[in-house]
Amino acid sequence: MIRQPVPRKGTKDRIKYDLLTSPKGATVDEINHAVGHKAWSYINDTKRLAQRCGGTPHWTDGGGGERRFWITRP
Repeated sequence: MIRQPVPRKGTKDRIKYDLLTSPKGATVDEINHAVGHKAWSYINDTKRLAQRCGGTPHWTDGGGGERRFWITRP
Protein backbone atom coordinates (compact mmCIF):
# COMPACT_ATOMS: atom_id res chain seq x y z
CA MET A 1 0.00 0.00 0.00
CA ILE A 2 1.36 3.40 -1.00
CA ARG A 3 1.12 6.07 1.66
CA GLN A 4 -0.60 9.21 0.44
CA PRO A 5 1.40 12.41 0.90
CA VAL A 6 0.41 14.76 3.69
CA PRO A 7 1.59 18.36 3.99
CA ARG A 8 4.88 19.00 5.77
CA LYS A 9 4.74 19.74 9.50
CA GLY A 10 4.80 23.41 10.38
CA THR A 11 3.05 24.60 7.20
CA LYS A 12 -0.36 26.26 7.00
CA ASP A 13 -1.53 23.38 4.79
CA ARG A 14 -0.57 20.93 7.55
CA ILE A 15 -2.48 22.94 10.14
CA LYS A 16 -5.55 22.91 7.86
CA TYR A 17 -5.07 19.20 7.10
CA ASP A 18 -4.90 18.29 10.79
CA LEU A 19 -8.07 20.28 11.51
CA LEU A 20 -9.94 18.91 8.49
CA THR A 21 -9.10 15.28 9.25
CA SER A 22 -10.05 15.51 12.93
CA PRO A 23 -13.24 13.61 13.87
CA LYS A 24 -15.44 16.75 13.89
CA GLY A 25 -13.61 18.62 11.14
CA ALA A 26 -13.39 22.38 11.61
CA THR A 27 -15.43 25.52 11.12
CA VAL A 28 -14.36 28.49 9.01
CA ASP A 29 -13.74 30.43 12.22
CA GLU A 30 -11.55 27.65 13.67
CA ILE A 31 -9.44 27.39 10.52
CA ASN A 32 -9.12 31.18 10.22
CA HIS A 33 -7.98 31.41 13.83
CA ALA A 34 -5.44 28.59 13.44
CA VAL A 35 -3.79 29.92 10.27
CA GLY A 36 -4.33 33.66 10.69
CA HIS A 37 -6.55 34.11 7.64
CA LYS A 38 -9.85 35.89 7.18
CA ALA A 39 -11.35 33.58 4.54
CA TRP A 40 -15.11 33.16 4.19
CA SER A 41 -14.88 29.59 2.83
CA TYR A 42 -12.46 26.68 2.62
CA ILE A 43 -14.16 24.65 -0.14
CA ASN A 44 -11.21 24.89 -2.53
CA ASP A 45 -8.62 24.17 0.17
CA THR A 46 -10.64 21.19 1.40
CA LYS A 47 -10.97 19.80 -2.14
CA ARG A 48 -7.26 20.33 -2.88
CA LEU A 49 -6.02 18.75 0.35
CA ALA A 50 -8.43 15.82 0.01
CA GLN A 51 -7.27 15.13 -3.55
CA ARG A 52 -3.61 15.45 -2.57
CA CYS A 53 -3.99 13.06 0.36
CA GLY A 54 -6.40 10.54 -1.13
CA GLY A 55 -9.43 11.59 0.90
CA THR A 56 -12.97 12.77 0.25
CA PRO A 57 -13.94 16.41 0.93
CA HIS A 58 -17.16 17.31 2.78
CA TRP A 59 -18.81 20.49 4.05
CA THR A 60 -22.10 21.63 5.46
CA ASP A 61 -24.52 23.86 3.58
CA GLY A 62 -24.91 27.49 4.46
CA GLY A 63 -22.34 30.10 5.15
CA GLY A 64 -20.71 32.12 7.83
CA GLY A 65 -18.10 31.24 10.38
CA GLU A 66 -19.93 28.14 11.62
CA ARG A 67 -19.83 26.32 8.27
CA ARG A 68 -18.00 23.04 8.89
CA PHE A 69 -15.46 21.31 6.61
CA TRP A 70 -13.85 17.87 6.93
CA ILE A 71 -11.96 15.21 5.00
CA THR A 72 -12.54 11.47 5.31
CA ARG A 73 -9.75 9.08 4.43
CA PRO A 74 -10.15 5.48 3.33
